[in-house]
Amino acid sequence: MTNETEAVQLRIGKRERLYFWLLLLSTLITGCALIVGVLALGTLGVALLGLVLGLLVAIWIRQWVRVMTIRTEGVFLSETQQPLVYAELRRDAERMGFWKTPEILLTQDPKMTRPRTIGLFQKYMLVLPADYLLNETTRFEILRELAHLKQNHEEKQLLLLIGSWVPFLRAAYLRACEETADRFALAQLTEEERIPALVRSIVGPALWRRMDVMHYIEQKQQAPSLATSMSELFRHQPSVYRRLAVAGLKTTAPRLARVTSGLLVSLSCLALAGLVFTATELEMPQVSDWTQPVVEQNDTKQDLGESKLMAAIQKGTLDEINQLIPESDMKAVDADGDTALHYLGYRKSSEGLEAVFQDLLAAGSDVDAVNEFGERPFITAVYSNNKELVELYLKRGEAINQRDDEEYTPLHHAVEGEGKETVKLLLERGADPALKNADGYTPLMMAEEYELEDIIVLLKQNQTQTL
Repeated sequence: MTNETEAVQLRIGKRERLYFWLLLLSTLITGCALIVGVLALGTLGVALLGLVLGLLVAIWIRQWVRVMTIRTEGVFLSETQQPLVYAELRRDAERMGFWKTPEILLTQDPKMTRPRTIGLFQKYMLVLPADYLLNETTRFEILRELAHLKQNHEEKQLLLLIGSWVPFLRAAYLRACEETADRFALAQLTEEERIPALVRSIVGPALWRRMDVMHYIEQKQQAPSLATSMSELFRHQPSVYRRLAVAGLKTTAPRLARVTSGLLVSLSCLALAGLVFTATELEMPQVSDWTQPVVEQNDTKQDLGESKLMAAIQKGTLDEINQLIPESDMKAVDADGDTALHYLGYRKSSEGLEAVFQDLLAAGSDVDAVNEFGERPFITAVYSNNKELVELYLKRGEAINQRDDEEYTPLHHAVEGEGKETVKLLLERGADPALKNADGYTPLMMAEEYELEDIIVLLKQNQTQTL
């Protein structure tokens, strides 16, 4: 096992070290530029620096409070407290090369759904959820956290933060760190345990219990398209295809995509350096066109079928909206079948929202109009996390547990739209979190699959109250 771990370190070291040194170089250059900028701005520069330092102190205090809370309320594992579990984790730490076992504790913190390494001033703890089942499959996630701790990934990522403006470079480094964690963790497992452990870590416990693992693996073993591979440039996690390949499954490597992505990461520093130089030498373009009213920018909207009223509702002023409502067709739809009332759900500003809503209804807008996605205006507001508008619909009499053709309730749509405030509002108004859609998913199952920790906490609290 030791030889295998050393081989893993040798394979991953060059790639991770390359991105680390590139980020370190970017960080040093950026830091020098910031110092020069502060000195050039004089008093204003000092004030801005003080503001940034104050923000960093606030972040540190928040982390300190979190660490102290977990340490105070958690249960530390030891030779006398759950000795069997502690002994197994201590053996894993020794195999990973730790000279001293990190502090390991269990916590009831509802935000903690997976093993996490949390620390302050290089004092780190491995924190496990209180109900976390420890077996060979879930052990993989703990081993990954130990690998991150062993490689000092958290400190390095924080140290290199200000140099992360270079496109694709930080994401490439984070993917290399995650790949390192995978390789270290897999090296501690037997060949039979590796694939199940990796797949469960990817899909989560909710899907793991209901899925066909072999069919899933066969799907993910197919070589991804160039577009799919290129999208990995923006992700912090390696693709499933890549992670399965690391675990030892035979795959056909998309060489063109890998060469192209490597080229983009390598050239991004030079491209941005040229862009900065060009920006300092050329005059800034005029921006007077940006201040034109939205209703005057209709030519670019024609392909989407948007009316002037729809464009004004989405990004215009209240005066523009009020001026257009009397002369507009409330039954007009865009290319997706959305009406003006659907567009109100997309509007970000809540100023004058209730008045516009009432005016649209008075002008003949249909609250039961359905777009191409089968959504009524109410559901569009829910999915867009437009809490104020959702509340207006509920006051008007919308059914809190209504269902669409796929058996989705408004609560399902709010979770799908990742709208914490809307989820909270719906639960307060009596939404049932136990209802399942046509696929058998409750809102909580969906939130767990999407790893929406804040929403998971809300749903679990409500679930407990209704039991």
